[in-house]
Amino acid sequence: MLAYLDSLCAALLARNTAEIRRLLAHPMAQDLPRRVREEAVAISRAGRRSFMAPVNALHLYYKLTHMVDESSDSTFDSPPRQDPSKPQDQLDLPLRKVSSR
Repeated sequence: MLAYLDSLCAALLARNTAEIRRLLAHPMAQDLPRRVREEAVAISRAGRRSFMAPVNALHLYYKLTHMVDESSDSTFDSPPRQDPSKPQDQLDLPLRKVSSR
């Protein structure tokens, strides 16, 4: 579902009408909230001249990415343990790659 929503958001941001319609015809589109489907239809009808932003689709994508179980994702592996007697000058934070579609 996350990959499908990522493709839909990319198509919405690019104002790719044909791709938006193709993705809305996919059976997974029925699992999307009504507001997201309506927003996608409105953006595809408005075409490239529109300044509409896919706020609902992007918000759903944001929520779903944060619901993913981070323990099963390899990008969230904890760093190797260091000797606790050594002072640590820098805090290491795990980073994850964000799709640039």
